[in-house]
Amino acid sequence: MNSRKWLVIVSAVSLLALVGCAVAPTVPAVKPTIASFSASPAAISQGQKTVLSWSASGATEINIQPDIGKVGETGELTLTPNASVSYTLTAANPAGSTTSSTTVTVTPVVAGKPDLVITELSLIGDTVYYIVKNEGNADSTPFWTNLYIDGLKQDTTYEQILPAGQQRTNQFSAYKWVQRFVTTEEGIIFPPQDVDVCIDSTNKVSELSQENNCISQTWGQTFTYDFKYNAGLAKWRSSAGDVTWFPEPSVNPKGAAYLYLGELTMCVPQQTNGWILGRYADFYIDPTTTKSLSREIEIPRNCKFTTELGFARGVTSTDGVKCALGYLNEQFSMVLFPGIVVQSDGQLHPYEVDLSSLAGKKTEFFLYVEANGSPQGDCVKWVNPVITQQ
Repeated sequence: MNSRKWLVIVSAVSLLALVGCAVAPTVPAVKPTIASFSASPAAISQGQKTVLSWSASGATEINIQPDIGKVGETGELTLTPNASVSYTLTAANPAGSTTSSTTVTVTPVVAGKPDLVITELSLIGDTVYYIVKNEGNADSTPFWTNLYIDGLKQDTTYEQILPAGQQRTNQFSAYKWVQRFVTTEEGIIFPPQDVDVCIDSTNKVSELSQENNCISQTWGQTFTYDFKYNAGLAKWRSSAGDVTWFPEPSVNPKGAAYLYLGELTMCVPQQTNGWILGRYADFYIDPTTTKSLSREIEIPRNCKFTTELGFARGVTSTDGVKCALGYLNEQFSMVLFPGIVVQSDGQLHPYEVDLSSLAGKKTEFFLYVEANGSPQGDCVKWVNPVITQQ
């Protein structure tokens, strides 16, 4: 065979091989990730609605059962299930599938009963106003509504029959609100006062629920705790050892904690499933020695923790991180509240914790971040992490 023809044949075969390689399908290296899948509220009465929301990534197909079917990577649906149901989300790609489930508990409605709820509480001038609503499916009988200030009853209002599904605005006309104040060396302060309005305190009205008859608020100068402001005094530790706080961006294989553009940033160590935490207390200055000291934080009632979480600017991750607020229990062990998984999607994710279980107690708090897999040096920012009293 002519050598030139042989060269042409070999070149053609090589070209076909290259083309075949170029069009070969790419198989994902990892299964899809489900960042969140939940129903809110998770417990409802028959006829009420719940919102099913989800966020997943890396999937070629996402399916929710029962009765929903194919959906996009992120979304939410408003549902009215007639009975308790467990929803399962399956995210799949050629590498495999990942599943997550959430349950909605549906309580059957008892026919022919009212359900009295205080929906709003406000102060106009020196008069306390409130809105009462009958969320049941039957008219109420007449009832009394009581006003309590710091646990002491101050006034009572007689309520006429409230039809099912209706609401009315009323007031405590015999009580006049006076804001207390105290003069200190720092100036005038307004101590917080606990305000409660409760319906049918003697439970004479047969209702669907007796657990939702009160509304509670705190008026005056309320309690706040700013985690970003106290970050420089917190104790920082990671799975690789103690971490030194820096007021500006820093890189450390043991992890890092610093402020960047006004945001509290926490970086986990570069190790598989590494973690980092900051331990917070009530920091104060001893007036006699001018030394910085700490003690447990006393939590009043009606408090909650709020923040927004996202990956630090310029940081990406394939696995995401787990973030949570924790506290020190009576056995001096850290207890984590339910947290969230944060992905490097460029978004800020709200995170809120009800602290009513700690009301009246003294404790210390933790900000906790844990890598969700590979050691990529994930860095998460906490935007405006605070405890506030409502």
